[in-house]
Amino acid sequence: MKDMKAYVLHLGEAYVESTYFVRDDTAATVANPNAPHRLLRNPFTAILVDHPEAGWILYDTGIPDNWEDIWTKKMLATIAVKKPAHTSMEHQLGLVGITPKDVKHVIISHLHMDHTGNVKLFEDANFYVAKEDMAFATLNLLAMNEEQYQDNFFWIKEEVFCKVKSRNYIDRDEEQLFPGIDIITLPGHTPCVLGMVVHLKNQPIIAVADAINVIENYNGQVPGAMYDSLGYLQSLRKIKDLEKKYGAKVLFGHDINQLENEVKIAPEFYD
Repeated sequence: MKDMKAYVLHLGEAYVESTYFVRDDTAATVANPNAPHRLLRNPFTAILVDHPEAGWILYDTGIPDNWEDIWTKKMLATIAVKKPAHTSMEHQLGLVGITPKDVKHVIISHLHMDHTGNVKLFEDANFYVAKEDMAFATLNLLAMNEEQYQDNFFWIKEEVFCKVKSRNYIDRDEEQLFPGIDIITLPGHTPCVLGMVVHLKNQPIIAVADAINVIENYNGQVPGAMYDSLGYLQSLRKIKDLEKKYGAKVLFGHDINQLENEVKIAPEFYD
C-alpha cells in the first residue's frame, strides 16, 4: 500500500533455556551423553505501522521497564533480562517521533508476558486479540490461587485484564482489517497466535511472533513450548505459502541473528 511504513522496535532481550525454542537443542546423544543445557539469547520486539488512513498501529508491546516488580517468581527464576534505557517503549516510539498516545490500534499476537508488557501505555487504543487465546488465558488465570499464579510462566493478570478503550476478538483470518493489513490466525504456540501481513509497496512483511520463534523452527525443528503440535505445523505451512505468494519477508518472534543481521530496526523502516 502506498505511503504505508513499518518499523521494527527493539524492546530488549533475554537469555532463556534453549529447548524452549528448539525442543531437542541439548538432547543427549551416544557421542555426548551428558550434553549441557544452555541459555539462548533472544530479543523482544514490536512492529509499528504508520498507516495513511488508520493512523499508528502497534503489533505487540514487549516487556515493561518495571518487569522485575510485576513478573511471577517462575518468570524471574527462568529468564535473565537485559533491558537498557534505549529499549523502553517510549524511547523506541520516540525514534519515529510519536508517543504512546499517538497509537490508535494495538494488535496482540498472543497474551504471553513478553508480548503484553506495555499494554497500560495504550489504554486509549483499540485492542485486537485472538478470541481463543483470550479464553485460554482467562480460564487459566481465574483458576489459579496465588501460589499457582507465582509458578505460572506465561501470563500477568494486570496485562491480560487491562482496561482499554475497546477489545476486539478475532476468531478467523481477517483480510483488510485495515487497508493493506491482513490478520492471520496461527495456532500452535498457543491456541491462536495472530500474525500480521503488511502489504507494503516495496517490501511486504509478515510478522508471526512466536508462531515461528527462530530460523531453526522455520527450517523444521519444532519448539519445546507448544500448545498444539499439529496446529503448529499447519501454521508453518500457511506462513510459507503466504511468504511465497506475496514475496514477503517473514519476521520471526525471537531470532537475535535475524534481528541484528537481516532486519531494519527503527528509525529505519520498511515501505
